Amino acid sequence: MSIGIDVKGLDEVQKKLKELQEGLTLHALQHWAEEIELEAKDMAAARSTEEVKNSIHIEVVEIEPKTFQVKASAKEEAVPFIAEATRDKLNAMPVTSASIFKTFLGQVEKKLGASQRTE
Repeated sequence: MSIGIDVKGLDEVQKKLKELQEGLTLHALQHWAEEIELEAKDMAAARSTEEVKNSIHIEVVEIEPKTFQVKASAKEEAVPFIAEATRDKLNAMPVTSASIFKTFLGQVEKKLGASQRTE
């Protein structure tokens, strides 16, 4: 006796799983960090000083296997540019990359809110 099982959409599921895995690599995350950094620097160049622009640096480090941390350093005046650039890039990212950068954005916005309260 033979039983045939036809699973419709399995190719689509496999494709989505592959996309999820591809978004969660150091290389993919570092790509998005560079994209955000470049956009933030462009914004700073147009709206601020060269010193503020040059202070922006964003990188991703793998602290454990498949555990990543986004690190940013910048002058306080550059924080709004980093937040805006991150927001701009989220929709273009794979869902796994976006989830990491949403967490990063939350931290940036928290920093932004704290600096605005002290002014």
